Amino acid sequence: MLPDKNTINKMRIKLSNSQLDKLSHRVPFGVILDKPRDVKGFLEILGHNMPWDEIGLGKFGDPLRKPIGVTFSVEAVDGGFVCDVHPAFACYLSNLLTTE
Repeated sequence: MLPDKNTINKMRIKLSNSQLDKLSHRVPFGVILDKPRDVKGFLEILGHNMPWDEIGLGKFGDPLRKPIGVTFSVEAVDGGFVCDVHPAFACYLSNLLTTE
């Protein structure tokens, strides 16, 4: 059976506290990333301005429609957070963390 095309694809990633600190410098204000809700909101802010066409959203969903959200759940773990995110957003985060 083929997956429903309306199903949102998710990718599970782990972001360490140091990686989140590096990403926090991408916004023009200070962020407090103590709880899962803080991290989820922060990642949504980063995803809001993500250049969807450059990341290749067509590989992961409808290329004409930007998803409503890019972060689906966040759980605190030792030394960071495990996040379920849109696969294109995971690619974007990887790019942000490896360039600079």
